[in-house]
Amino acid sequence: MPILLIHGGAGRVTNPKRRQSMALALSDTLAQVWPTLISAGSRAATVHAVQLLEDNPLFNAGIGSKLQEDGEARLSAALMDGARGRFSGVINVTCIQNPILLARQLLEEKDRVLSGDGALQRARELGLKETDVRTPAARRAWKEAIAGETGTVGAVAVDSAGHLAAATSTGGRGMERVGRVSDSCTVAGNYADSLGAVSCTGIGEDIVDGAIATRLVLGLSHDKSLQELSKNCIDMMNKKAWRAGYIAVDHNENWVADRTTDSLYWAVRHGEIEDGFWKEPKSE
Repeated sequence: MPILLIHGGAGRVTNPKRRQSMALALSDTLAQVWPTLISAGSRAATVHAVQLLEDNPLFNAGIGSKLQEDGEARLSAALMDGARGRFSGVINVTCIQNPILLARQLLEEKDRVLSGDGALQRARELGLKETDVRTPAARRAWKEAIAGETGTVGAVAVDSAGHLAAATSTGGRGMERVGRVSDSCTVAGNYADSLGAVSCTGIGEDIVDGAIATRLVLGLSHDKSLQELSKNCIDMMNKKAWRAGYIAVDHNENWVADRTTDSLYWAVRHGEIEDGFWKEPKSE
């Protein structure tokens, strides 16, 4: 049975109206993307989901991106097709609203990971939408040196053929040094193979140190359940005081959404069943 699992970042949003808006946005994204999963498969569905989240200023991706210390927004994204074991990534591109669409194109090209000016040049060759993604809210946060409350967005899916995919997009941590690279455009933060798919969010350096996405997916090849692997991963992260979260799905219709942060904003559809973070974050 197909599964679509999406997230809008790990963070600490406490404003009830904002939480409700995020919940509704995630639920609406599920509704829009589910037909794509059924008709076009997991890879197309994860790209579609992340594109919609990039287009929503509630989330830290695309037009909702945080700004770096120089006041510029530099976006990163990644896509991995588990059926083919093929990864593509975009690192610190500017002025492009949907870096996930560039990652989707790069998946079919020889040079599959591009950064900075090279990524922007390829996006322009493809005619992707250019815009200043720096919203008034992001500019105010930058002036006040606020890192922000929400993180990376992402999607994982398994389709009716059993093919898995993962897609992730981010505007970064906020107020970081120019040149800093997020986990989202690496296999530590976004990974899929024939057994599982994971998209991470949170403190990128912690995610890279733990190779979280890769660790979870590769663990499935050792006959461990996704739930067991997730528990072990969370225990490890807590011991090391790492702050991150992730969504994951496997080829046996299992899924998890877990974190060591205060909250993780997620939503899932498994057949006709939907669920999400708006049922209140679990207590520790």
